[in-house]
Amino acid sequence: MPAALNYSDILNSISDGVIVIDENFRIVYANKAFLDNSDLSKDEIIGNYCYKVSHLRDDPCDPMMESCSIEEVIKKRNTVKVIHGHFGYKNKEIAVEISSAPLVDGGTGKVYAVEVVRQIGSGSGGETKFNLSQRLAEVAYLAEGVAHEINNPLNNILASIDMIRSCISGNEELEHRLNSSEIIIEPGSCDIKKYFGLMQSEIERCKSITKKMLLFSRPVSESTDIIDVNCSINETVSLLMFLANQKHIMIEKKFCEDLPVINFSDAGLRQVILNIGLNAIQAVNEYTGIVYFITKKMKDYISIFIIDNGKGISIENIKRIFDPFFSKNKGTDNSGLGLSISLSIIKSLGGSIEVRSKENIGTKFTIKVPIKVPYE
Repeated sequence: MPAALNYSDILNSISDGVIVIDENFRIVYANKAFLDNSDLSKDEIIGNYCYKVSHLRDDPCDPMMESCSIEEVIKKRNTVKVIHGHFGYKNKEIAVEISSAPLVDGGTGKVYAVEVVRQIGSGSGGETKFNLSQRLAEVAYLAEGVAHEINNPLNNILASIDMIRSCISGNEELEHRLNSSEIIIEPGSCDIKKYFGLMQSEIERCKSITKKMLLFSRPVSESTDIIDVNCSINETVSLLMFLANQKHIMIEKKFCEDLPVINFSDAGLRQVILNIGLNAIQAVNEYTGIVYFITKKMKDYISIFIIDNGKGISIENIKRIFDPFFSKNKGTDNSGLGLSISLSIIKSLGGSIEVRSKENIGTKFTIKVPIKVPYE
């Protein structure tokens, strides 16, 4: 390396932001690109907490919901790449891709996290990454409920197997027929056919649950499917029932019976219903909360209403709820991406989303889906 060059000159020539963070969440180094993309001065950044500078938070990010360099890089010595929302120039929240790696001080042995912060453009590539990030967050909310729903039928299957074993214990002929896959068994003192029937129905139940999750995981695009709107909503709402039951709140469904099947993105509609439904469940109070899912046919549109009796949204916030990264509850696990992505999905398919709300009364989302009948 030429004598005139040093590491600081090299890092300052990079167009991406580079920062170094210690184990106490404090920024100990920032290159020129990172400083230029911030409203803060160098003195306000160096020595300050990373979550205050980049996220305007008073507390560290929750490592259970988003990858944190301190948790992953310094404590676990992992190299990670994540997508976050950072507050940058003119206090505007922007999308960034962060690559983090551990840096060990050869003299002290102290470990630091080095972050390379790259701004993501507003093109389709960035939008796809945000869509995936948001959907993974939604799946995390559902994971416990899905595990619970699958665990129950599995327990019933195990119990049925135990009952069959008990029935055939000591019956050599019956054991031989079962072991040779001859499962057509004459009724006897034990109703073994009943247990086989129970196992079959519980296996079908597990398949139904996983099918709903697989449908939700399909890529969202402008290509359309032939869908039954009521069926898509009903199956999506079923994934939310565990969360609703945990809060002891009511889910009410009022579906129009004569809706036509239409051309629309099934995966897209399910994601929108799931996201707004999650928001509604989180907005209502335990024991007294009610969330309605309603469908109606209105001229050239199918209208989907998601209504809750929760805390509502203020006049100031309701103007911004579809902005990327906006969240009514700063410092919570809410990424602020869901409504922005939901609006983008529905608009790309010719529909619209409207919202009305009153504080301490509730919120009403209206999703309008154009009626495009197959084979017209």
